Formats: sequence, structure tokens, C-alpha cells
Amino acid sequence: MTILRCIARRPAASPFRAAASAASTRTSIATATQAPSFARSLHSVPSLDRHDQVVANGVPGLFSKQGFQKAWSDNQAHLIEELNTMTSGGPWEGQDVKSLVIEMARDPTRAYVFNLASMAFNNHFFFRGINTNPDLDSTPPSELLNQIKTDFSSVDTLRETFIATANAMFGPGFVWLVQIKAGGVQTLRILPTYIAGSPLSGAHYRRQSHDLNTHNAESHAELNKVGAFGASAQQGKAPKAKLPLGGTDVVPLLCVNTWEHAWLHDYGIGGKDAYLRAWWKKIDWSQVAQNGTFTARANQREQFMY
Repeated sequence: MTILRCIARRPAASPFRAAASAASTRTSIATATQAPSFARSLHSVPSLDRHDQVVANGVPGLFSKQGFQKAWSDNQAHLIEELNTMTSGGPWEGQDVKSLVIEMARDPTRAYVFNLASMAFNNHFFFRGINTNPDLDSTPPSELLNQIKTDFSSVDTLRETFIATANAMFGPGFVWLVQIKAGGVQTLRILPTYIAGSPLSGAHYRRQSHDLNTHNAESHAELNKVGAFGASAQQGKAPKAKLPLGGTDVVPLLCVNTWEHAWLHDYGIGGKDAYLRAWWKKIDWSQVAQNGTFTARANQREQFMY
């Protein structure tokens, strides 16, 4: 009976699917009539920098044309298509992907939508941080370089620590360089997230140690001790604001995708390290700097409470 209940809770039987058929019909009508209001409400695969060139040629030194197609074009299109199917016709149809990640993180009954949205966000963040211009040698701007030296002593140390962390991940996920803001102090940290885990502060409430797609409704409270379905939930009271856990603000700066489909085609079974080192040479450090806030810091390493 437990197995049957679990199957019944799979995404195909979720409330989101109830509107899928009607949404599909509306999509066909909208396409035929060129109705812009509906088209704008759907999620779409974003364009990357120099998009036409990388689609035609891949990213020289990192992805072949076929490798890029698998890691970005095919993968991202599948995530977005499935996300549209799961949200079309509902209140989340028009929300941006980042907002969906944070919104779904607290609700274990929407684990599948969270995973889709989080994977779409993470993979886009990964590709958005890649330098696609073969004629540009990207290096960290001075403000970012100073913070790297403060927190990791050198770019070389950051590189080796980052790559070692990614190599040590036994399973798919992402490894992030994040900026931690706490107590008026800003520092850089390396943060691994497994499967579709999110580094976003508002999504930290989701416990990553269980795949909630495989659990039934009765098991949610047992697994989730503090969320809306947990034993500590306060019934009848308004939900608390989605603040970062511990009052810590985590800002993602860059990430690398360690899912096998990102590197197997071009690097083979034993090529993960080669892939990671090729990726490091293709980081768009200008984009990394734009993702965070970097100012001159005096003795912040001594001030930060580890």
C-alpha cells in the first residue's frame, strides 16, 4: 500500500498535471493566433552571450559543438519544457525561474517543480559564467582579485581547492563560489550542492538529504522538521518571511556543473578533472564580479567569525 501511495504522488499524478492538457490546447491556439499575452507567460530557454556562434561551433577549449548541444541546448530545453508543463495554467505560470526556486523550496509537495526550476537556474548560471569569446583572455578585476587573495591567498589556491572539491563530489551537482555577507563582513566561500540543490538564501529551508519525489504525503512531516509541513510548524499563523538561515546572505558568483551529461561527451568516463580544468580557463571573470559586491576591505579576515 505504501508503494502504491508513493506512485500516486509522482509528478504525473500531481495537481500541476491536471491543467497540462488544457494548457497544451491553449498553447496550440496561442501559436496559431500569435497571441502575445500567453506566449510571454511561459518560461523559455535564455540566449547566451554570442549565442549563434556557440551553437554553431561550441566553446573552443571547453565544449565541442555536440558537447555544447547536450550540456546546454538539449538539457535546458528539456528542463524548460517540463517546467512549462508543470506550471502552465496555474498561479506560477508567469513567475521567473529564480522566484520559483525560492517559492517551491519550502513546500515538499512541489519537490519536482523545485528540482526543475533549480536545475534550470543552476545550469543557466553555469553557462552564463563562461567566457565564449576565444579572442578574450578573461582575468579577475582588481576588486575581485583582492578579495580572492584575502580569502584564499591566491587565484591558484582558489583554483586547486575549487577543482578538488568538484572532483571529490561522488555524484551529480554543482560547485559554487559564493559571497557570504554576515555581520557587515563579506567573504568568499566554496559551496557544493548535490543534484538540484540551490545556493540561494531563500531556498535554504529545503533539506537536501532526501529526494522528496520518492516520498508520499504522510512522510513529509517526518522528514521535514521545521517547514510548513513539519512538526514545529505553527498552525493557524501566517508563514514566516523567507529569510536566510542564520541571518546569512549567500550570493552565488560562479558555478561549475558536475552532472555527467555536461562532460562525458567531450571528455569521456575518466575526464572529469580535464573538464574542470578546461572550464576554469573559460571563466568570465567580468560576469563573476558583476554577480557580487566588492569593496576595499581592511582586516576583514581577522574580523570574520569562523
